[in-house]
Amino acid sequence: MKASISTKAMLIYGGVFLLVIALTFWLSYVGTVGKLESDLRNTNLALLKQVDEKIEVAFRQSEKDLLTLTEELEFVYFMLDSYLEDSQRYENFYALSTKLKKFITTNPQFASIFVYSSVSGDILTDKAYFKDDDALADNWLDDYENMPEYVKWLTTHEVWDGTENQDVVTLVRSYPTLSSPGYRKGMVAVNIKEDVLYDMIKEVFQDNKVGHLFIIDKEGNVVTHDDKTQIYRNLKEVPYIRTALSKTGSGYFAGEVDGIRQSVFYHDSVYTGWRLISIMPESQIYKPVQVTRNLLMAFAAGMVALALLALFYVNRWTFKPLDRLVGKMSGSFRAGIPQGRPGSGLSYLEKVFDQLVQDRSNLEQHMRDSKPVLKWRMMMDMLAGYRTDYPSVRHHLESVGIRLFPERFLVCTAEIGKEGVDFQARDETLYTYAFCNVAEELINSENAGVAIDLGQGRAAVLFSFAEGDAEQNHLRALAILEQLLDVMRGQFGLVVTVGVGRCCKEMKDIPKSYDESQKALQYKMVFGRHSVISIEDLQPLDSQDYYRLTRMADRVADALKQADAAKMKACVEETLKEAADSNLPPELIRQLAFDLVMKPAQAASSLGVEIGASAGRLNGVYERINRSGSLANVSGIVVSYLESLAGQVEERRSQKGKNAAVERMLRYIGEHFQESDLSLDRLAHEFQLSPTYISKQFKEHTGSNFIDYLIEIRIREAQRLLSGKDMKVNEIAEAVGYMNARSFLRTFKKYAGMTPMEYRDWSARTQTAAGQGEEP
Repeated sequence: MKASISTKAMLIYGGVFLLVIALTFWLSYVGTVGKLESDLRNTNLALLKQVDEKIEVAFRQSEKDLLTLTEELEFVYFMLDSYLEDSQRYENFYALSTKLKKFITTNPQFASIFVYSSVSGDILTDKAYFKDDDALADNWLDDYENMPEYVKWLTTHEVWDGTENQDVVTLVRSYPTLSSPGYRKGMVAVNIKEDVLYDMIKEVFQDNKVGHLFIIDKEGNVVTHDDKTQIYRNLKEVPYIRTALSKTGSGYFAGEVDGIRQSVFYHDSVYTGWRLISIMPESQIYKPVQVTRNLLMAFAAGMVALALLALFYVNRWTFKPLDRLVGKMSGSFRAGIPQGRPGSGLSYLEKVFDQLVQDRSNLEQHMRDSKPVLKWRMMMDMLAGYRTDYPSVRHHLESVGIRLFPERFLVCTAEIGKEGVDFQARDETLYTYAFCNVAEELINSENAGVAIDLGQGRAAVLFSFAEGDAEQNHLRALAILEQLLDVMRGQFGLVVTVGVGRCCKEMKDIPKSYDESQKALQYKMVFGRHSVISIEDLQPLDSQDYYRLTRMADRVADALKQADAAKMKACVEETLKEAADSNLPPELIRQLAFDLVMKPAQAASSLGVEIGASAGRLNGVYERINRSGSLANVSGIVVSYLESLAGQVEERRSQKGKNAAVERMLRYIGEHFQESDLSLDRLAHEFQLSPTYISKQFKEHTGSNFIDYLIEIRIREAQRLLSGKDMKVNEIAEAVGYMNARSFLRTFKKYAGMTPMEYRDWSARTQTAAGQGEEP
């Protein structure tokens, strides 16, 4: 009876204890090791998704940049092969080639760009030009002219860009942008090197990647791979690739790869249609959880041992009186032998808890160290438009120390530099860090906001206001930024230029304010460095002002023909200053400066000056204009080149000598240009010379033919008369030698870039502004 009772009690208690310990171990294992394993798998899938998001952001930006390029006028002319003469073709090719080079230079991830016109059959890249009959041209773009899509990303292939063969991934877009097969005029493609694409992937994993990571298309063709020998291979028949292609979305599966148990993670890119695949040995994936798993198993084993020991002693001391009573009643009682109490055996358990506390401390330290990176990531997501709902991101913002209000946001972009000093990478990072800290301190004193380093000496600043309308908050931001610039110059000697976007009410509009701030920052050429440039300061472009300014190149050409360097310099400086006062975008100011070079150069060529030998120098002038960051530098480059041309014109004229007959003719024209019957025949009759001889001598000594010279004098006089308000347009037309008012209107608009009434209004505004002491 004694053995039966003790045994049953021990079995019951032992079973319960072991069941409790087993359930505790199982729940702990699932809650720790199982959760860690799940987190590791989810981390690998999240990394693939992050790679996909990074590629999609870069590719969408590439598509946006390419779409912007197709709107350029030179691009349209090339595609439609619409030229009036060869000189226009050359000028357009040159301008488009320069823009393609600039496009590649400003987008370092691009390897090359191809523009193919199906109208002319010509191909233009940033490095070469191929005609339709060029045997060296490999017109691979023609194969995609009838593709059903408007835009398509091509798998890695080899392309020759005019200098070398490159392994590239290509974005192909039809032209016009939304055109069906059969209605297209050509194709445009931008190439990204395969190794650049892989570097984008590699940056996400921060060189900690084990196993293999690569991208394949729907057909199993390799797009990019860490093993470059796999490029151009089709892996569709590989078992684990076939399995991955048969699945959709994101996920993972385990299997034997090269005789090793490995996990295959896959993710579908909705944008490109490609599949991202990561292969990792399971021993590497679950290596971080081995310590925790071993600790749990050791802890469970210790708990089992303690439970059995406790069960033995509890059973002995609990049932001992019962055993004695039963023994006495049965006559079989025998006193048990006393045993000493063993030690507690808790030293190992203490070590386990110490390790758990240490792991928790390490985790908290890791979280603190990761806050700056998480803060940067949150800010970039808001600027890119990935986080648009304030309630859903509020707790994330608070966790990384970002304080923002639910509404009223404004974004600024800052560029940090130092006068006459080229920053090293380390100094650039330190100064930008200092700028961000000072900015946050000034902003958070009364409002809320955050600042982050964008790299390359740039920073983004996000303002958040608790109250006030858009205009009031904009003024608050400008005041804080002015104070910030003073602090950075006074304490650090830094030159800071800030572009300011408009205020927006909701978080989803932050990317728009960010784009506006970057656009405003580009106007540092106009407003100068170390200034706060608001998007509100940028007035919309007046096309009449721009076309009028381009006509100023004719005045510069006239001064060049006269070899009047002082007048030529004054015209150039006046034109560029008026362009800046009109708030023309920097790219239009550079184009205007190049027009001020090209038209006088053409005029010099018409006078017999050889400019063909200086074509390389002309190209250098254009490159210097594009690299210049200030209006004074641009003006100096243009004037320097034109003065050299003026010297050549003067030298040629001194070789020819003066022509007295032509000088008399010019005086005669100046006295009789108001007469409508003034013509070359009348001039020939007046001076007893043949019209052919007069035309030849006139062209040789003035650089223009008779009719152009006469029109120019009449239009200048008309502009002088239009500056007043006494005469009507019809009266002015008649006063300058036009009997037909319609002919006068057409000629005036062609030469002045605007109608007579528009010119009169512009002249009146200019005179009014000058009278009030304002800039016109």
